[in-house]
Amino acid sequence: MTRGIAVPHPPTGASQMLVLLFFIGIYSGISFKLPGGIPVPAVIAGLAGALLLMVESPRIKERHLFAIIAVLMLYALSILSASDIRLLGERFKGLVQLTYSLMVGYALFLALTRFHRSQLATVMLGFSMVILIGCALESSDAFKGTSDAFRAWAFDSGVYKADLRDQEFYGRIRPKLFTSEPSAVAFMFSLFTFAWYALSDMKWKLMGFLVLIGTGYFVMRGPTLLLCLALVPVYELLLGARRGPPGNSHLSIGRVAATIVLTAVLIGIAVPVVHTLYAARLEAIMSGQDPSFFSRIIAPPLVAFEVISANPAAGAGLTGWEFIEDATSQVYGTAAWLSTDYRFDTAAQAITNYFWLHWIYLGLFWGGVMLVALSLMLQSLGVPSVLFCWMVWALFGQGSGSYVGPQAWTVLFLSAAIAVVVERDRLLRHTRRPAAVRERGDTPEMPMPAPALTRGVR
Repeated sequence: MTRGIAVPHPPTGASQMLVLLFFIGIYSGISFKLPGGIPVPAVIAGLAGALLLMVESPRIKERHLFAIIAVLMLYALSILSASDIRLLGERFKGLVQLTYSLMVGYALFLALTRFHRSQLATVMLGFSMVILIGCALESSDAFKGTSDAFRAWAFDSGVYKADLRDQEFYGRIRPKLFTSEPSAVAFMFSLFTFAWYALSDMKWKLMGFLVLIGTGYFVMRGPTLLLCLALVPVYELLLGARRGPPGNSHLSIGRVAATIVLTAVLIGIAVPVVHTLYAARLEAIMSGQDPSFFSRIIAPPLVAFEVISANPAAGAGLTGWEFIEDATSQVYGTAAWLSTDYRFDTAAQAITNYFWLHWIYLGLFWGGVMLVALSLMLQSLGVPSVLFCWMVWALFGQGSGSYVGPQAWTVLFLSAAIAVVVERDRLLRHTRRPAAVRERGDTPEMPMPAPALTRGVR
């Protein structure tokens, strides 16, 4: 510990290997079904998370467990208060999956907060580069057959086969690289690349970030990559612009002004990029011929409005897919943004946005209660900016479904770990700088409120 700053021991070799295995499991998304039909999503990540819990058990705090148990109890109350008691069994399965996802996410958080900032940035950059190189090789048919054979073995449903659609929209077949669909590849690449940007302390990291995203477009084509551009100002305002010692933090006016200019520049880049590179897809969206965009961006808030209008307090209940079949059918049948001749198999395939699923499942009352409870859980972990975590979680939610699966909660706990590691690095630098420099507030990163220094993860 340095002047009250909690500095944990570096991760062991076993912990580092388990973190790598965890991210491989989240990336691949391979699931497994238990007896009774309860699916275990991202089973490789789950196994790595369970082992991480054992490895990191000395760092588990009572207040952490109390906060997580309180969250799960509130989720249990939410499913008990939801309509149609006949769906209680399915909702209980969803609660089991959510419990599993929160616990492995917590294990990941404990492990990641052992890493030094530069070390963790290297891990994130390494995953980004592996995905980038792998996609380039698959696009050149170097091991496309191997990737396709793995996908046929690992996934029994949800395998993407719309290659003709890719050729129409993007001029080429998008790489799937050992996952079920191209959007999964772009999602994880975007997550790792943004994590590297937030963790890196390189002077020209923004240029490197834009190069990575630009290169990613040429090998992946996925619009999910644009989420990263929106997250840059989020990081800069909520983490990068903070200055000063603990208990006396403030925003750097110069950094805020620079962020505003940067945001305008990024918007100026994104608008022509979207209209030029995604022209075919924009035309399909406007003519109602893009069900994928509809299921991710348009349908989720429309279904949420329908469900909340009928059940404002408790929504559909956790994983209450049968409960929302009628509302989903109505949205798909009447919305002007989708051709009326399109038919979906199940509501689970028609709503792929975990941010809006939060409100669909929980309604306004329980949705608000759970946001507060989860925010308090993050505070108990010593997270310096809860808003940063929620902004990252919400933006990435526009590119992924499965609210009760590990992927959604990996995003939240990863962003929490990023905030803790970045803050710890800033404070350590602050204590090592000459007093005259510290008084000017000339520090590279943001501070954490004083309570978090003693209540955070050690």
